[in-house]
Amino acid sequence: MTEPLLVAPAYARLPVTDRAVAGQFAGDILGLPPGPATEGAACFRASQHQNDLSFIAADAKAAAGFELRDDAALDAAEAALTAAGFAARRASPAECRARHVDAALLTADRSGNALDLVLRPHFNGRRCHLLRDSGITGLHSIGLRSTDLSGDLAFWQALGAVISDYVGDIAYLRIDGHHHRIALHPAARPGILNVAFTVEGLDHVMQALYFAGERQVRVLQGPGCQAVSGLAFLHLAGPEGHIFTLLAGDDKVGPKPLRPRRFALTESSLCTWGSVCTDVPEWRTEAGR
Repeated sequence: MTEPLLVAPAYARLPVTDRAVAGQFAGDILGLPPGPATEGAACFRASQHQNDLSFIAADAKAAAGFELRDDAALDAAEAALTAAGFAARRASPAECRARHVDAALLTADRSGNALDLVLRPHFNGRRCHLLRDSGITGLHSIGLRSTDLSGDLAFWQALGAVISDYVGDIAYLRIDGHHHRIALHPAARPGILNVAFTVEGLDHVMQALYFAGERQVRVLQGPGCQAVSGLAFLHLAGPEGHIFTLLAGDDKVGPKPLRPRRFALTESSLCTWGSVCTDVPEWRTEAGR
């Protein structure tokens, strides 16, 4: 497949027991304004989209949404996944309304991560005015836990994604001109590992560090810099075990094909600045285990 069927991450749907507390984190800490009223979900905006982040019922399954290129890509994705042995079904009108999209293909990778391949996420006519100056400009990427790395790679490659780089067995996947939009982390269980937002610049990463300290939000790692992409990052512990990441910098790689590199799973490969994460198994090196 010469051109990826996907164009960008669309949203993350995260299950929580207390939507009010989770919503307070989204607004007060991340600065995200609420999206439209949605049955069964509390939606928040990080861009001109109606919905970039949703908190859903605790008994629902976390899901990552990715936008398809066009109507033909919806049909092609369904055919490609079926041919590769992955189950997929078209979303009902009610499921599309809950996701604020025109259409969706609901599927899962080999690990069992719920994945929504969506057509035309709905836009809001008004600009996204953040509730505080967090600098967030939109959704950058989603990290997924993988219990079957080869099977999960086959899922994404069926949709045209390509591997940019590895750190150990962590795979960073590209679907557009950015270094990666998906990261697959070998893990003991499936699920969304982290939801990453782009911020305007390094100043906002540093400001978030001090703001998190003032608000007693735990910093899991950073400020740091990814060796693979050159992006500065800050990992924040969100409500009920969810992790939110702020990213700053330019990770555009252009149209020229890249040969994937494999970095050793060392602390310097995960962060060139020297920050270390000890609380998240998927981000620990052998030396930190």
